Amino acid sequence: MSYKGMQYSDALTLQGIKQDIYFLGHCSSASIGDDDLLRIINKYYFQLQEVVRQVNENFYMQIATADLTDPTLTPFGSYTYPDGTGTAPVYEKIKSIMVAVNPADPTAPLDSEFEKVLCVDPQQISDPSYQFEQPTAIMFGDYFELKLNGAKSYPVTGGIKTYYIAENNELVNDVDVPKIFPSFHDAITQGALIDVAERLRNDKLKADSVALFKKRLEEIRNYASDRFPQEQGLVENQSGAGGWVYPWGDFNSSI
Repeated sequence: MSYKGMQYSDALTLQGIKQDIYFLGHCSSASIGDDDLLRIINKYYFQLQEVVRQVNENFYMQIATADLTDPTLTPFGSYTYPDGTGTAPVYEKIKSIMVAVNPADPTAPLDSEFEKVLCVDPQQISDPSYQFEQPTAIMFGDYFELKLNGAKSYPVTGGIKTYYIAENNELVNDVDVPKIFPSFHDAITQGALIDVAERLRNDKLKADSVALFKKRLEEIRNYASDRFPQEQGLVENQSGAGGWVYPWGDFNSSI
């Protein structure tokens, strides 16, 4: 019997992970279908991403840009959160929003011309006609309404920056590279082998894979902890205002 993966073409992509699994599991695509194997791989890939995110979700921070447009032309001055269209991945959590309200060159705003937007819950608005001095975003389920005051330029190319945490990345194509540290790609293989061994009724392979995957989960947690320096709670001449709190399930929290 010949096994797919006896020759390794790479060690970085989804294809390489599949080859590892077929080789180490002594199986082939005939015994574990490609679609089934892909589901199993992503199951354990998601677990590894979650461990990294628990250490610091900013490993999966993204920045999406949008043009600041005239609110009389954009219904309610509303802007959608990153939804996967274009190059920006789908959002899971909005961290902050920046806006360049009146840059010197509306076609190329400078970083120094952006202001942090105050993000608020709709229930905090008791006077809809109030003119906010600070750029303010009223946050809804999949979009926000931007309230601006003072001098404005319309349109501003890339005048809105949304900093957000993307949803878990999914491996789809053979050329896809997992968004975890390269030295831990083998952990995806070990996790997937747990389910593969169950299908093959290989108790030893399953026991070995369970132990190795557990070990690699702890190792990637420790490795991720050493990648970023300790974050400071207070930054010189900066304000922490404007974040969006997520108190789902915590009825003692206030937005």
